Amino acid sequence: MSIIAYDSRRLLLFVTLSPQVARFLPLVQSDTLLSRHAPLFPDMKNFLRHFILMLGLLGFVSVHAGERSLVDTSHSPHAVMYMPDLADVKWNGGLLGERFDVARDVMVPHMGELMSNPATSPAWRNYRIAARFETGKFSGPPFNDGDFLKWFEALAQVYAITKDPAIDARMDEIIAVVAKAQREDGYLHTQTIIPQRNGDPVKEFADREHFETYNMGHLITAACIHYRVTGKTSMLDLARKAADYIDRLCHDRPLELARNAICPSHYMGVVELYRVTHEPRYLELAKQLIEIRSLVPPQDGSDHNQDRMPFRQMTEAVGHAVRANYLYAGVADVYAEDGDQSLLKTIETISDNVAGQKLYITGMTGAIYDGASPDGVDHTKHKYIKTIHQAYGRDYQLPNLTAYNETCATIGYGMWIWRMLALTGDAQYADLFEQTLYNGILPGISLEGKDYFYVNPLKKMKEFDVPLRWSRTRVPNIPVSFCCPPNVVRTIAEMHNYVYSLSPDTVWVNLFAASSLNTRWNNGATIRLRQETDYPWAGAVKLIVDQAPASAVTFRLRIPGWLHAGAATLRVNGEPVALALQPGTYAEVKRVWQPGDTVLLDLAFKPALVEANPLVEETVNQVAVKYGPLVYCVESNDLPEGVSLKDVAVALGRTPGAFVPRREKIGQTEVLTLTAPALALTSPAWTSSQLYREVGTAAPREFMLKFVPYYAWGNRGDTDMSVWLPAR
Repeated sequence: MSIIAYDSRRLLLFVTLSPQVARFLPLVQSDTLLSRHAPLFPDMKNFLRHFILMLGLLGFVSVHAGERSLVDTSHSPHAVMYMPDLADVKWNGGLLGERFDVARDVMVPHMGELMSNPATSPAWRNYRIAARFETGKFSGPPFNDGDFLKWFEALAQVYAITKDPAIDARMDEIIAVVAKAQREDGYLHTQTIIPQRNGDPVKEFADREHFETYNMGHLITAACIHYRVTGKTSMLDLARKAADYIDRLCHDRPLELARNAICPSHYMGVVELYRVTHEPRYLELAKQLIEIRSLVPPQDGSDHNQDRMPFRQMTEAVGHAVRANYLYAGVADVYAEDGDQSLLKTIETISDNVAGQKLYITGMTGAIYDGASPDGVDHTKHKYIKTIHQAYGRDYQLPNLTAYNETCATIGYGMWIWRMLALTGDAQYADLFEQTLYNGILPGISLEGKDYFYVNPLKKMKEFDVPLRWSRTRVPNIPVSFCCPPNVVRTIAEMHNYVYSLSPDTVWVNLFAASSLNTRWNNGATIRLRQETDYPWAGAVKLIVDQAPASAVTFRLRIPGWLHAGAATLRVNGEPVALALQPGTYAEVKRVWQPGDTVLLDLAFKPALVEANPLVEETVNQVAVKYGPLVYCVESNDLPEGVSLKDVAVALGRTPGAFVPRREKIGQTEVLTLTAPALALTSPAWTSSQLYREVGTAAPREFMLKFVPYYAWGNRGDTDMSVWLPAR
């Protein structure tokens, strides 16, 4: 049986109803099908759309594994792995499972309350005004449209797991409003649409900082997730309209579009839309979005927006870290489909620059509040030096007290590094992703799930009262810049998607967390397994096979790069595996698996003192504490009376090997704390006018110092904190 459609080139398209037909389901919305011939076939497009969707819902057609995933590389010719579908992995407790539970029960509903209240976020009201359900003027930041859609994406992800009909109904309600807010030509930016509909002559892209493409990019991404979760095309229709608008702009006014690639979420968005619709021109659009950046004249470009030079000439991460990381992630998506080696070489070079010179121990990026880039057209002339903010700094420029580390930048880094892993299968990227997840993303929201960091310092001291732009204590709302709260909420809601990956006859175990996997490969074969572990508090990881194909399957188990050589053992059904377990690689175990088979990976990690490259001058002669993948810190809450954080030092002669772990609660959340001998340096107080003085000679006294996971700091009131401590 086949369905025949007539495209714009008068070619017949036969879509055969088979297990592979689901790849073509969204094509019935495509401009290359009957929509261009509506006068001839006025109702055929909608008939085909709903007919094929009905067949899918009734089970007559199926969808390839991975095609309903968060980032679909299941058919990307230049990716080595792909994610399971959005509902194929579920948590079974553990640290990350507990974070998802809080996201489901607190973070997502609370974020919805904030978004629905104009006093805390005007985003929803702006949509309603643009849709003419309310009257009024636009208010709030220009990027709030996209921020609202990040929350929508979190809502869709929770629905994928819970199938809560109330969430489905809420999403339908939101889509109806967004549809009326969007202009007929596909443009969506309420800051412009509201005054236009009130009769004001406001132009699109009047201000390159207005985030039009950012907002439309998040619409496209959220729509792809919604379609994959629900099978509904209601939001996908809006995404196509937005992408078509950007496509026309790319052809008709490419320089204007290139100048307005602010936080380019649309790069990732249009690639994902290509993966949903298989419409070639969306991939071509994504490629052109990279190429048109070269049209920006050198005197107009800047490091701040990564357009000072053509993309392929870049060798290091520069400028606004959110914009940079979104750009790099979008380029990685294009490479996955296109295979342009010059793109891969560039993002690999930049990735090495970040990991080797510009990444905090917490996996955070974007070290500086404000600065000036000397890398203009002519760095010898001051007039060409341009300001940058929220930015990557120079190599090894990693301050602690004044660290910026916007939460959105770290999330963007995680998205980029995940894509690098999917492209290469290189375990170093899985290590970086884990580092960023635990120590860079989780800290962005309180353990309770209602307070947020915009910036993330690695040290906080009450004596350092230099005014900075953002609070260094979590706050219940960030009204001027509400981008980070919904971003961290959606990321935590989606974390389970990163635990496992698939490739032909292979399961990759990227993260260790109590979870279950129930998925299929592209060939339809099913794999079901469970992961039992107390990671990251302990290193024993047990995989239990519940169902597997009759043919051989490979398990690739990550051996973390931070692990000491020889600190891992591997057993299958209790028997040791004769395999070299090299840190920083994936260990491969291939066999025909039977239900009940077990794999036990034991990672014997322990607390470790870490030092930084001496070129990071802020941490010279200082150390930090790590336990497995977790970075630890000291809070003043845990210091003895009379001891100030500025006077605390690690006792190098006694601390290694002397850590005492203890399970305890911070608020309602259980964590593992570490206690070890430390020194309290006795010194008189400093005065505000005192910059230097002679070193004192008083002998330090020893005491027991408690370390807490960095992601959990700041949950016990306003406190001093430091990751790095002097070593004595």
